[in-house]
Amino acid sequence: MSFQELIEIIADPSAVLTDAPFHEASDPSPGELAEFVQVCDTLNEDRRCEVLAVMVEQAEDNLELDFTAIFRQSLKDDDDRVVQLGVEGLWELEDRWLVVELVGLLRSERGPQVRSTAAVALGRFPVLAQEGKLRVQDGELVYRVLMDFLEDDIEDLEVRRRCLEAVAPFNTEEVQDYIRWAYDGDEEDLRSSSIYAMGRTGEAEWLPTLLEELENYDPAVRYEAANACGELGMEDASLPLAELLRQDDDSEVRMACIASLGKIGGAIARRALIDCMRDGDSAMSDAAHNELENLEFLDDPMRLYPG
Repeated sequence: MSFQELIEIIADPSAVLTDAPFHEASDPSPGELAEFVQVCDTLNEDRRCEVLAVMVEQAEDNLELDFTAIFRQSLKDDDDRVVQLGVEGLWELEDRWLVVELVGLLRSERGPQVRSTAAVALGRFPVLAQEGKLRVQDGELVYRVLMDFLEDDIEDLEVRRRCLEAVAPFNTEEVQDYIRWAYDGDEEDLRSSSIYAMGRTGEAEWLPTLLEELENYDPAVRYEAANACGELGMEDASLPLAELLRQDDDSEVRMACIASLGKIGGAIARRALIDCMRDGDSAMSDAAHNELENLEFLDDPMRLYPG
């Protein structure tokens, strides 16, 4: 199939998109991009969403596909759902232009779902800034914009909590104060975000709080706490995570424990993962096996390349 056949399928509202040759739109020429955008402009909002959703899914399944130019164009769409899909499609990108685009969306008059999605997407840039992989002025822009929305008392709660999560790796006193504010408050969503943010700070002082929250009655909180322990990467969390993995009856919490034990490593984590691989259901066993393989690779990267 050709690019023109793809265009014809997209333009036909009765055509099924899942079998369409979207690979023909990978890394499009300027002329192909213009034609693709022109056709999408003739579609209704639902069809544009359908097109973008299929492209996002295919790009996730096949890393060789490059729809960056199309996803970037979708950020200008009038429909918030299309914009959100465009942001999802650009999730792994670390280009400077994306900082500008995401900041623009966060500052825009669009709905809270788009702006909160933009805040989440900005969350990888503070990590890059802390690793010295982002220009200083870009890091300062990301920090200030996220803090401005976090500090805005009349801003939508969903936007504020996502900004808190995103800005956490900067780990300034200002950030820590807001984590405490969110954790001590009455809003459950903000409290969950504060636990997630604790892990992203890399700050050891939050570990006692996270270990306490591993025993929370709410599985959603236990899940966030387990993930946050993995982000901190401290071996002091290994035994509590191993115990939670054995005892918790919530599958998502147990999966979070497996992932975090894989990040932390060490003898206790390995023992817990081996036990889970032997005694867990198929999904748990597979997840534990994958984490053990990752740990073995980190210990001996050349193991996969025998001489």
